[in-house]
Amino acid sequence: MNPTVFIIDDEADQVALVTAQLERARRFVTKGFTRAEDALDEIRADPPDAVVCDLTMPGMDGIAFTERLRALDRTLPIIIVTTRGMEGDAELALEAGATDFVTKPIEPKALETRLRRAVEETPARELLSTVTEIKFDRHGIVGSHPLVQQVREFVDQVASVPQVMALLLGESGTGKNMVARAIHGASLQSAFRFVEVNCAAIPGTLLEAELFGYEKGAFTDARQSKKGLVEVADGGTLFLDEIGSMPLELQAKLLTFLEGRVFRRIGSTSEQRVSLRVIAATNVDLAGEVRAGRFREDLYYRLNVASQVLPPLRLIKSDIPAIARHFVKRAAEYFAKPMPEIDSEGSRRLQGYDWPGNARELRNVIERSMIFSRSPVLQIPELSGGPGRPEEHNNIPVPRGLTLDEVERMYIEATLREVGGSINEAARQLGVSRKVLWQRRKRHGIIQDAA
Repeated sequence: MNPTVFIIDDEADQVALVTAQLERARRFVTKGFTRAEDALDEIRADPPDAVVCDLTMPGMDGIAFTERLRALDRTLPIIIVTTRGMEGDAELALEAGATDFVTKPIEPKALETRLRRAVEETPARELLSTVTEIKFDRHGIVGSHPLVQQVREFVDQVASVPQVMALLLGESGTGKNMVARAIHGASLQSAFRFVEVNCAAIPGTLLEAELFGYEKGAFTDARQSKKGLVEVADGGTLFLDEIGSMPLELQAKLLTFLEGRVFRRIGSTSEQRVSLRVIAATNVDLAGEVRAGRFREDLYYRLNVASQVLPPLRLIKSDIPAIARHFVKRAAEYFAKPMPEIDSEGSRRLQGYDWPGNARELRNVIERSMIFSRSPVLQIPELSGGPGRPEEHNNIPVPRGLTLDEVERMYIEATLREVGGSINEAARQLGVSRKVLWQRRKRHGIIQDAA
């Protein structure tokens, strides 16, 4: 039976449009509402499998709706729809408990993909109290090497113990984020939120406020109270990536929090208690950081309840073809292109390289190769002497250091120039439909008259 999705928007035309788009895919059963209050009444009587709700509505808006719905159901997927430029307001909805957000105009395929993923990753409500084991292959742990099997066993063991802390170690690009999500997804806490904090990406002066929140007036710019990510993750998992970069003064406050799961917002005198799992990760030698006085020894031992070193690709080369095929499948879905094969020569090239950037670099190479792919066999560049990035392909130069989006835009523009601006010919050479090419041009801001 296809999952049921409720569509909520105060504009009836928008409800009809989204409903028609989803019904056309024949993967969802839809029901539309122009008032959030009516949708809540229906959800109480007969809950759907997911909800798509507009952010800005008269009366009860998307944030208020999300808060009300979360009081009724902690697991129902909620996707918020916002207009471009209002992503900051969408983040408030995420803090209130929304699962994801999309921007208008809605791209039907993107919404379908997010809905399907959200529904698939939501545990059945009737099994929440009895489930003891959830397979976690869907979280992307690919390979059969003994070192990979050790990681799977670690995920299984840690996930089976509620709220036990875990420390993930290993080189950059080895998949620490993926393993953290696997632990969350294989545990009973998967019914709640997985909240990731990159400690290296947030200035130390702001990290405390991001983690623990603050009260209105706590400092100059605190115009309203704000939940910290610790509160947002209540019931679920808090993932502290790059924990080794956390300032020493904040390490002491984190240790206090970990001891009892109790904290105070900045500017507040009252304590709050949460129940969650904490997973930390780093690519630095934490024991060495402790010896150097840059990381607290007591915090190190508190985090290191259960630890696992993730293997670099150079130690599991037999699994590289399988991991590469996994990335090819993901890239084919993203680019809406047929899935090419990796032949024996491609596998030889992949396994003959040491991959200093590990799985992240491998994914980068696969995605770049997919952009240039025009045949049933994926053309893997020579990797032995370089950093794993093709410098030139089909006579179109590709500078190093570009993001995937930048490479895609550059290649689309170059192809359009080669074919004199012909959309039909460019789509044919790129191996996509006119519609997909139009979507990519729109996304990258490429303005060119169709021929």
